[in-house]
Amino acid sequence: MIQRKQTLWLLLSLICAALTFRLPFYNGTIKTDAVGVEGADLTASDNIWLMLLAGAVIVLALVAIFMFKNRKLQIQLTFIGLLLSVGLLALFYYYTFSFATGGIALTALVSLGSIVGFFFAVRGIRNDQKLIRDLNRLR
Repeated sequence: MIQRKQTLWLLLSLICAALTFRLPFYNGTIKTDAVGVEGADLTASDNIWLMLLAGAVIVLALVAIFMFKNRKLQIQLTFIGLLLSVGLLALFYYYTFSFATGGIALTALVSLGSIVGFFFAVRGIRNDQKLIRDLNRLR
């Protein structure tokens, strides 16, 4: 299970999604009328929607890791995780408008790491499916 490439990519996605709770996506000063953002740093723990979406990405990555025997379900879960990761990045970007001044932090790349991990996991699962089809054809 752990020696498969897609398992390592899913593990990368899981770790990156978990790091969004600690590492800031955006640094700056908040507008006085901003709703949903607390403090000078924007992390996944600042807002309930960010927290739920990041948690869903973590759970999907974890469940997809253990679905290695059911490749069809694993690729579906991984694709949903990819979409949720893109949604998480878009939601992070949306909440940056609550800041008066500031800039995107270097640790925002962690959010991109989750998307990259899911993308390469989908590619790895598809390669496994192709390999199994080719082996079944040879029998």
